[in-house]
Amino acid sequence: MTIAAPTDPVARARALRGLVESEAARSEEQRTMPGTVVDALADAGLFWVMVPHELGGAEADTRTAIEVFEELAYADGSTGWSLMANATSTCFASIYLEDAATRTLFPDDDPGIIAGMFGPIGSGQREGGALVVDGDYRFGSGCHHATWFGAGFMEQRDGEPVTLESGMPAMRVAFIPRDHVELRDGWHVLGLQGTGSFDYAVRSQPVDPDFTFALLEAEPKRGGGVYRIGLFGITAAGHAGFALGVGRRALDELLDLARRKQRLGGDPIAEQQLFLHDFAMHDAAMRAARSFTYEAFEQAEFTAIAEGAPTPVEAQRMRQATTYATRVAADAARFAYTWSGSDGLREPSVIGRGFRDIDRKSTRL
Repeated sequence: MTIAAPTDPVARARALRGLVESEAARSEEQRTMPGTVVDALADAGLFWVMVPHELGGAEADTRTAIEVFEELAYADGSTGWSLMANATSTCFASIYLEDAATRTLFPDDDPGIIAGMFGPIGSGQREGGALVVDGDYRFGSGCHHATWFGAGFMEQRDGEPVTLESGMPAMRVAFIPRDHVELRDGWHVLGLQGTGSFDYAVRSQPVDPDFTFALLEAEPKRGGGVYRIGLFGITAAGHAGFALGVGRRALDELLDLARRKQRLGGDPIAEQQLFLHDFAMHDAAMRAARSFTYEAFEQAEFTAIAEGAPTPVEAQRMRQATTYATRVAADAARFAYTWSGSDGLREPSVIGRGFRDIDRKSTRL
């Protein structure tokens, strides 16, 4: 399959809302995205929305990428999370690996989809010209349909950790074909049930160094200035888009319910002053968080394009905006769940699912 680089990724993501919503319950039942959704996202080119043009991707700017994640998370948190995890992981492989490796991972007729844990959980022993990687990994979001797995590790030589000139340990990420990875299960959770965030293991896997990159010192080898916001900036953009989508959906669902829901035969709760006051406060907080998020990332991207990297303050502000958006969204979802009463308890419930998804996410900040 050739990548269909979307000319308007946000519109394509929005066009899939009906399908994603209709498959949300099946996603939770299967604990991973159904094949119908995977195929639709692939046909829309959204797994490669952050891949450089020269490899066939959309090379989306930061705002566009966040909007894509926001749209899909609005439709279903698990789908938004999975796509975000795949798209950012695939982005890192496409910009940080050597040319020979990217030709293998991104052939014209069958571009790779990447999943995996980039945190340096494993170990990588140098043996001859290869790195032999071992590790037990968790949170492989989107791994059920992935073709390659990322695996973070601490580099070792002669059984001893390799240290950088800065004094930090040498941390790298390897990319390994799916059939060389032991896929496990372990994903029985309260929230984000449909993300397929399964455990997996890598056992004594020799990896060509060209299929690895240095986690802390990674520099883009292709693509435009947008990638200069850095690995952690790109990661934060994905998490911010997810939070904004789930939080907004919770409030929209609650407002629709509040117009119909009555308590003890009284007026609809949408006409009660306490509800209106509290709803307005959460609505304002979500709008403020969204504005702050886009401002923070756009400013960091502008500086990165102009000067090669965001300022230290701008880099921190991307994380600040992401953390703030997640907490505001979690508060909004909790508010929606509380006011929904028994409607939020009964499955299937968009409000209940959104509350579980964002509450799970907020505990990992």
